Amino acid sequence: MTVRIDFVTTPATEEQQQLAARLFAQWQAGKPKSQIEREEWGDGKSHGRRFDRLISQTLGYPTVKKSKLADQVKDLELQVKALGAVPVGAQPEPWEVNLSHARRSCLAALRVWNDPTSSFRTEAFALLLVTAWNALLIALIQRRNQEWRKVDNLGQPTKHHGDDVSLDTQDLSRLALSGPNLLGTRENLAVWIELRNKVAHRHLPALDAVLIPHAQAALLNFERTIVEEFGLPYALGSQLSVPLQLSGFRDPGVLASRKRLQASLPLDVQALLAEPETANPALLGDETYTMRVAFIPIVPTSGRNPDVIAYFARPGEVPDAISDYIEHFLVLPKGIGTRPNLRPTDVVIEVQRRTGFRFDTNLHAEAARRLGARPKRGQPDDTVDIRLAEYISALKAYLYTQAWIDLLYEKCVTPEGFFEATGKPARASSPVIDNNQLSPAE
Repeated sequence: MTVRIDFVTTPATEEQQQLAARLFAQWQAGKPKSQIEREEWGDGKSHGRRFDRLISQTLGYPTVKKSKLADQVKDLELQVKALGAVPVGAQPEPWEVNLSHARRSCLAALRVWNDPTSSFRTEAFALLLVTAWNALLIALIQRRNQEWRKVDNLGQPTKHHGDDVSLDTQDLSRLALSGPNLLGTRENLAVWIELRNKVAHRHLPALDAVLIPHAQAALLNFERTIVEEFGLPYALGSQLSVPLQLSGFRDPGVLASRKRLQASLPLDVQALLAEPETANPALLGDETYTMRVAFIPIVPTSGRNPDVIAYFARPGEVPDAISDYIEHFLVLPKGIGTRPNLRPTDVVIEVQRRTGFRFDTNLHAEAARRLGARPKRGQPDDTVDIRLAEYISALKAYLYTQAWIDLLYEKCVTPEGFFEATGKPARASSPVIDNNQLSPAE
């Protein structure tokens, strides 16, 4: 019996599904597609394409292996689209159009913010950033085949001058960026939406310095969302250059006067900035809501013999020779936390107390070299994990952190872990440590 196959979008019958399953099993067993077509339909002129359509439309299984050339063409098309263009003859998807619009708007916002001559920096940045987010959120929702438009009581899209009317940006964010892990991103965007509504027609220069943390967080949120949802080729970072501006040299007075600048803003704008943090104090520690970055002068624990000396210069006071020299260096951020302040004997006593195994400074020195709290023999000090320990030149010794004690306990709490960390078998200790067991190794 021959089963007729009509290649339409109607659901396949049970008989068609059984036929497709039988032919698919033959193909998996090694029978060529053309032979299957000749035996089943008496015609193999389609060279397997009829078989492919049947299996794809009935079972949903792919039976066509793409060529390397097809993959290369697809990669090239993706690169062209990532640059904001469309290959000749191709019809972009609606979400691709909105994604391109979002990326261009975000880059325009960044240009405004980094322009040293910009007079309405925050006001223009807010307009362009919200426009970018609006387009990005619509692209996300469109690609998920969800409704992004306002609809009437009959479920029909609302029109304005013939165009679809989208949901408000904040409603789009709740739809596309749902979940507690994206709360900071949603609240950061909400701040910029309110700023756009309140300050777009007012000139408030003090906002520029006050909103730096919010602006930086907003851009990183935007970039992260694009990469996670659409892939690395659509990232904006590859198109950016490091802005070379003297405004990067901050007079300490600028940072010290941040609160004074905020106090000079209109009361409604002050309330707007404080509202999310007042309603949810946890946002203050969420870097997706506000990224608080500042230069803080500190006195190193090394006392009179610091490990590094830094000089701060005002704009215009940096000699050309020094400017040319420092271009070859990159400053890496170091997390602000408690400096190492525990001596080796403090570590030994605490680890022995917590593990119940005999522990001395010889064992501690060996464990430190194995676990990265001290350099291995013959290696420089910069191989030390700064989260665990630091060499203090004034003391001519290493000091350690609580994190190092916690790591040692985790590694040495079992006899097997103790041997792996120290190279010695674990031995039970007495309840009180005898000071004579502390060797002079450290």
